[in-house]
Amino acid sequence: MKRIYACIVIVAALLAVSFYSSFQVQKFADTISVQLDTAIDAIRAQDYPTARQALADGADRCDQMRTGMNHLLRTADFTELEAALRASDGHLEMNAPEEALGELRRAQVQVETLEWLSRRLV
Repeated sequence: MKRIYACIVIVAALLAVSFYSSFQVQKFADTISVQLDTAIDAIRAQDYPTARQALADGADRCDQMRTGMNHLLRTADFTELEAALRASDGHLEMNAPEEALGELRRAQVQVETLEWLSRRLV
């Protein structure tokens, strides 16, 4: 009987971890989506300082997720997303908004993939 209870506790713990990590990824994806939209709108309005700030905030959030949640989540996705955001920021620094928008589109695809994966976890 003790083994059955132990198995139930283990399954419950695994489900809790799965729901928690899925929730964290979904929350992260929502935050990054807003920042990407802000950056895209700012680039189209030629407000590069606002776009660069949104990109820097998004890249910092990726870094926090990569370092803070590495025990629960696959960190390669966050590393790639952070690289796309920093590359877009670099293009803006060099006054190349078309290339920055290309990197932002790549980042949007990665965020959509993260959202899809977080829904599949649970």
